[in-house]
Amino acid sequence: MLKKKLIPAILATDKKQLIDKIDAVEDFVEYIQIDYMDGKFIPQKTNITSQDLYKLNPLPATELHMMVNHPEYIIEDWITAGTEKFIIHIESLVDWDQIFKIYHDNYIKLYVAINPDTPISKIEKYIPKLDGVTVMGVNPGKGNQNFIPQVLRKIKTLRNRYPNLNIQVDGGMHTKPKNIIKQVLLAGANEIVAGSEIFLSTDIDKKIEDLENLITSS
Repeated sequence: MLKKKLIPAILATDKKQLIDKIDAVEDFVEYIQIDYMDGKFIPQKTNITSQDLYKLNPLPATELHMMVNHPEYIIEDWITAGTEKFIIHIESLVDWDQIFKIYHDNYIKLYVAINPDTPISKIEKYIPKLDGVTVMGVNPGKGNQNFIPQVLRKIKTLRNRYPNLNIQVDGGMHTKPKNIIKQVLLAGANEIVAGSEIFLSTDIDKKIEDLENLITSS
């Protein structure tokens, strides 16, 4: 049976904000996601590097959402820094042969991300080689966006075709005014990535507890 998870997503403008946000959630969750953007794949850019992780001791379990072109150029730096899981966009410029070589040479997990407008057919040949799929509920780059309802059909289709696939949903994961998180869980997702829903809360600990209860009960 697939494990259900809540994964806080950290969109940090600099090293201090990255560390502060990790400190705020690391004691309450199994994984933390770091958003990394190069300003080329999408216009936004994050001013953080793999070196910033060396400031954390011990380093919590982290995954890197790579909103970049040519992730194969930098992924090994993040592996060396201790990152355990990587999410690479099918829409980016990427040498998949090199990525899979790095994947098999290291003890990491690898997901492919798919944007709302990208058809599932673009990723199907990779799915048997991967640990999971990240379905974007919004177009990547900005936080606190509204979930695109048509993505629910994509989640349902993936779950019907791949009963044992880890399906992560990232973007627009809110509980109000509509409980989008519950909708995507019922559609077949088993991993929920939430950013603003957690970090805009006035009580982060309680928010994480409430979201984890929702996820495990859905």
